[in-house]
Amino acid sequence: MRTDREELTRLEWVVMDALWQAERGTASDMQKLLQPSQGWAYSTVKTMLDRLVAMGYIQARRVGNVYEYTPKIKRPKAVGKVVDAMVDRLFGGEVAPLVLHLIERGDFEKEDVQRLKKILEQYQDE
Repeated sequence: MRTDREELTRLEWVVMDALWQAERGTASDMQKLLQPSQGWAYSTVKTMLDRLVAMGYIQARRVGNVYEYTPKIKRPKAVGKVVDAMVDRLFGGEVAPLVLHLIERGDFEKEDVQRLKKILEQYQDE
């Protein structure tokens, strides 16, 4: 199973978050971990893990008669890929319109604005 799709679906993020938390595990381990919140069957989890292997996000290593899965990419890098793709797709690669959109939504607290100012000042001084 090979896929050219790079972006993760919402449910694939759920699996990745569980695997990042666990650091490694079999499909059975992941199914037990995800069962309370998702209610997924073993076959669903196994399919999603195999898909994530094909996408290059995780690796599988045969241990006895099962596969053990480990993340191949750290969460910050995965988040970065998603944000970069979104900025490219929605804002033509420009970050300022994204920041403006977030500010205009009104979700910024005073501390957020101060933190952003400090970050911008640091980059301006370089």
